[in-house]
Amino acid sequence: MLNELYELSKSLERHGLLQSTTHPDVGNVGKGYCLLIELDDNGTPRGLRILQKEQTAALWKHSKGNHNSFPAIRVQKPLLSAGESKKIDDTAWDKARLSEKLMLLSKLDYSAINKECADVKISEWSANQLKPVLISEQPALAALKKLISVFPREGQQSVFLQNLTQLLRQEILRCGQEDLLDLIKKLLVGTFDSKKGKYIAGCMTYYDMYETGNYENLVLSSETQRTLIELLNSKHTVEGSEHQAVTVISPFSGTKTAGIGDKYPNPNIPLLGLTYLYSKKSDTPCLTRYTMTGTEAFQAGANEIRAISDALAFLTADSRKDRSWRAMSDSNREKPNLLLAYLPDDPQNNAYLAKILGDPSDFDDPEEYRETAEAVYEALCKQVLGNLEDVLRRNPNAKVNLILLETLDPGRKQVVYETSFTAERLRENLLTWDAASRNTPPIEIRVRDKKENIIVTPICPGPSEICQLFKINYTRSGSGKPMKQSDASLHEIYSLYTPGLQTDRSQLLERFFQLTVQKSRWLLEDMAYQLIVDYALPLTKQSRTQARQAAMFVALLSILIYLSGIRKENYMLDVPFNVGQFLKLADMLHKEYCVQVRSSDKKNPSIPAQLMGNEMFPIALENPIEAFLRLSERMRIYIAWAEKAEEHNIGRAKRLLRQFEEVSMKIAAAESELPEQFSPAQQAQVLLGYLAAIPYEKKEMNSLNKPNIKEENVNE
Repeated sequence: MLNELYELSKSLERHGLLQSTTHPDVGNVGKGYCLLIELDDNGTPRGLRILQKEQTAALWKHSKGNHNSFPAIRVQKPLLSAGESKKIDDTAWDKARLSEKLMLLSKLDYSAINKECADVKISEWSANQLKPVLISEQPALAALKKLISVFPREGQQSVFLQNLTQLLRQEILRCGQEDLLDLIKKLLVGTFDSKKGKYIAGCMTYYDMYETGNYENLVLSSETQRTLIELLNSKHTVEGSEHQAVTVISPFSGTKTAGIGDKYPNPNIPLLGLTYLYSKKSDTPCLTRYTMTGTEAFQAGANEIRAISDALAFLTADSRKDRSWRAMSDSNREKPNLLLAYLPDDPQNNAYLAKILGDPSDFDDPEEYRETAEAVYEALCKQVLGNLEDVLRRNPNAKVNLILLETLDPGRKQVVYETSFTAERLRENLLTWDAASRNTPPIEIRVRDKKENIIVTPICPGPSEICQLFKINYTRSGSGKPMKQSDASLHEIYSLYTPGLQTDRSQLLERFFQLTVQKSRWLLEDMAYQLIVDYALPLTKQSRTQARQAAMFVALLSILIYLSGIRKENYMLDVPFNVGQFLKLADMLHKEYCVQVRSSDKKNPSIPAQLMGNEMFPIALENPIEAFLRLSERMRIYIAWAEKAEEHNIGRAKRLLRQFEEVSMKIAAAESELPEQFSPAQQAQVLLGYLAAIPYEKKEMNSLNKPNIKEENVNE
């Protein structure tokens, strides 16, 4: 992965897009409540307000790993002494109302400063590292420069803490926010930690300047962060590093360069969090054997690694979401992976590569692509291929890189899947998948709603959706049980979705036919049966979810059939599909008999728990001849009734008989005979036939007493 990111950094540099946006010592604070404390030009605390979790997550800090953080400081020990902490019981505080909390805080002695509280300071390391700020004349760093100069150093905190506690006391007197009051209490007296046997504050504080009008921007602003990173990178100093002056042979370029030292950057990457680009335990036996401990095992150039970190920041910027990064399902665990997809030759391209290579089904962007597109996937294809036109014109063999990263634990991230293909090959694969997704018969899944039924049509799945579909096991009732692991690996899924030029997919298709039929058969069978009996699925969240899952299974089965070289114009006339249609008609005839003959209440008819077509369906998938033999015995009574139906019932009953005749003629006229056993590919067609609407040629007499034939699709 580092090699690919190094090449990307060189490409960004050529295009003038490589900006100094990262530094190993500058990162984000993290999500959580925070007290923002503002100082005047003399370093006295003057202002105070609470920051919500999302606001805190956007703040920056300068630190050495988890230590020496500034201007974000987590105060671990309460500002007041343990004697004051004991005055407020934690359980009583949690139950107290706002007025009662104010009363409890008013009883504290604010002069009883905790002598052990020494967290609020700028460390010697931080002051040394931030020296370039003190000599800088950049207006964007003026507020930070002033903050560094007035902030207390080691041994100088007592006056500052006294002033801070007085500010907190004043704020308490006028405080009307309970969340702010809780945070102030936490900073002042903390909570009792039974394991450690002492009071712990653990309160995040952030420091800025009070006189905002005197500065171009505040310390907490992103402009300050960006300018600081540029300044620190330009100085190129890493104080205290044992490897600062070591020259190494770059593993990327093969040239001599100043080494990265003992710490690689750990950028905060979407979904993954803090991620070291490279890290090794210093006592790993296989490395100590060669006297190369820790990062010595892979020493690269400091400038190269910084450029790689900047390239990764470019890829994962918020503005590049869906273009070069997005969340992707993991085949082995519940947490999502990070998907990176980009064109090294055109890194700023606006094609939604990550979207179409991840989960394209919820694409909801520019309407211009929807005007002529019949489906969501087609619209996304138009967006991607439209943005790739110039790339394909210049170089059809331009590479597209795809990388998936996963989190093993908070300290370890790794590449779970990685591949590359040409832009031309991607274009061909997307067009093939798009054409295959339209290989579906007429299928509509109806879900009841308050005003009118919701119609769910087949949804073209992408790799992420396929991975999710194969994580669910369905029972005979159609209910699903989610699993942690997918039955298909990411390698298998991408081999199906974006195959190589000479790839023989016959075995892969066989594998996916077996897997998809196995996973979907109970869901699709139960859903088709519900639509026959009740016309629409009930108005529940589960029904909507399962309707969407079924719609994607239908599309996936149709895609697999297409990739096998079979088109819907052909398979809808073949035996397996029409076996499914025949079973559906058997259910419809059985239901009609129950409504007209067995039920006195036509609006709420008595329908048996299982109709005859649905009863024979599992047998038909395995042994269609046996199923038809059994069905022929069951159907005699219902056929006889339909042929002799009374006048007011004759329309629907006679129509069903004609449809039986039409479907039977298709089965008889098909090139293939009814087999003893269906293959997985044929089982897929049976499932589609059982769900699909049944075409019906309606004959009407015209003025010349000649028949006019109209074709309709019948679903009930």
